[in-house]
Amino acid sequence: MIKKNKIPVSIVIPTLGHSKIKHCLEKIQSSIYLPSEILIVVPKKNYNQLKLMSTLYKRLSIRVILSKKKHQVHQRILGFKKSKFKYVMQLDDDVKVDKYCLFNLFNFINGKQKIVVAPKYIDKIKLSKIYKKPNSILLKLYHWLINSNTGYAPGNISLSSFNYSDEGKEIGFKTHEWLSGGAIMHEKKNLILKNYYPYNFKRSYCEDVLHSLILRRNKIRLIKLYSAKVSAAQSGRINNEKSILLIIQNLFNEFLIRFYIVKNFNLSIFRLFVFYFIYTLRISLSSVKK
Repeated sequence: MIKKNKIPVSIVIPTLGHSKIKHCLEKIQSSIYLPSEILIVVPKKNYNQLKLMSTLYKRLSIRVILSKKKHQVHQRILGFKKSKFKYVMQLDDDVKVDKYCLFNLFNFINGKQKIVVAPKYIDKIKLSKIYKKPNSILLKLYHWLINSNTGYAPGNISLSSFNYSDEGKEIGFKTHEWLSGGAIMHEKKNLILKNYYPYNFKRSYCEDVLHSLILRRNKIRLIKLYSAKVSAAQSGRINNEKSILLIIQNLFNEFLIRFYIVKNFNLSIFRLFVFYFIYTLRISLSSVKK
């Protein structure tokens, strides 16, 4: 039920307190319907950066939750446990919601069982041909190597654990195999409240792939709703690091979590190695060009 322009939704935002969260909150505050509460979960040592949030955003009901651990998944789950309302939205601190986004997501999920719903990202991203619908025999071969006869499959997770991005529809909705973890609305009773991420990396590589697989294993249907829209700052690519050692470290960490996913969800280890052989080769060639 909607009361006084507020929907019964808790928004959980894990953060380190960087300035980008201000843009996130400004967009929420501009929504036609506001969430009933916002839980900002921050490591204790970063608390000073968020002291004034409630006074800066007077239309929002903000609670700051202190976390003993600095880890995105841990902080998010802590926020989930503290949430008070029937629906809970996980939101990254660099995601900016359209003014109709929250209402459209709530209106879609309200009253439905066993689903989560996520918005469409409207950022204009320049993708390599290898991530687009294949238009050559060589690219079709690549997608066969990492995903067998299914090949290129927008919104799905390949047998190598590589997650295909959405195909860019504008209307309606579609069931996906994975959803970006930056913005997802859940019914509270369906939340995953145990930390499912097996590593303590600086970045939570592929956490949304693992999260999506666990939700589906729990018989939750994953929906992309195209009338709900967000934009986001682009996360740093692995090969954007200044040091070659950091590139290698990031690549290895990402491989470890994908290997964990492949082993635990009966995907293909062979196709994972094929994917990383080609991926590493592309990164190496890209670094040489720089």
